[in-house]
Amino acid sequence: MIGAAGSPQEAMILGMATAGFLAGVAAGLLRWLRTGPVWTDLLVPASFLVAYWLVYNKVPSFPPIGAVNKIFFVAVTGTALGFLADATGRGGLARALVLAQPIACAAYIGAARLPDALPEVVLAALWGLLAMYGFSGATGQAEHESGTRRAALLGIACAGFAPIALLGASSSSFQLSLLFAAAMVAIVAANISNPDFGFRSASLLGGMGGMIAVAQTVTLITRKTDMLALAVLSLVFVASFVADPVFRWIGLKNKAVRIAAFAGMCLLPVGASLATVIARYGSSFPV
Repeated sequence: MIGAAGSPQEAMILGMATAGFLAGVAAGLLRWLRTGPVWTDLLVPASFLVAYWLVYNKVPSFPPIGAVNKIFFVAVTGTALGFLADATGRGGLARALVLAQPIACAAYIGAARLPDALPEVVLAALWGLLAMYGFSGATGQAEHESGTRRAALLGIACAGFAPIALLGASSSSFQLSLLFAAAMVAIVAANISNPDFGFRSASLLGGMGGMIAVAQTVTLITRKTDMLALAVLSLVFVASFVADPVFRWIGLKNKAVRIAAFAGMCLLPVGASLATVIARYGSSFPV
């Protein structure tokens, strides 16, 4: 991944630092230029693609062969479709794409295993659909902070998925999850007070869609995913629906505090998922 690294641990740290630095610089530049939400919406999927390149050290050839190569083009296609849908003002098309993508992605990633593993492909499609539905609801009633909330939720979910990917015998997905999480941390930090930060269809289809493709790949290809830990982690998306009622009840009004509280709510199922992994595997966890 990073040629100058002397060990896998050093490579991981260098990769996360590189992904975070590049995302932070890009986020700061876009904010300084005041490009608006249509263009800042490309920041998240671009960060995913950069993280992919850092992990695999390549841009896959087209047409892609193999699930790992397909992930890249799922993200690229989702980014392009999302950007065009928002740029042309076709909100209905954007919403349809957000819900259709996880289903199409599961069929695309798992095509080589059809029809023998049809139940697994259907399960992966259903999980992706529910995850995307929960994630896309992260705006709540606070439109001025919806983009930052979504970015925070995505970063936390990626960090939570990393140990599940490692347990599923996919070290590259583990690395990709952590590098992308580091990029999301930098993006949130740069835009926590930016009302023009956009996390719209391109980010949903390219960034979140790309990570759903990663999770579906680990589930369908390695077939070693701990489904209980993944189910517990999926509760992170419930925060999208309960945050605003809780904030109104306790009277939180400051944006930075609300986002920090929202991140804290998201961390609870992540911690529970990690505890599930440790309790079930203990010293046999592949570290």
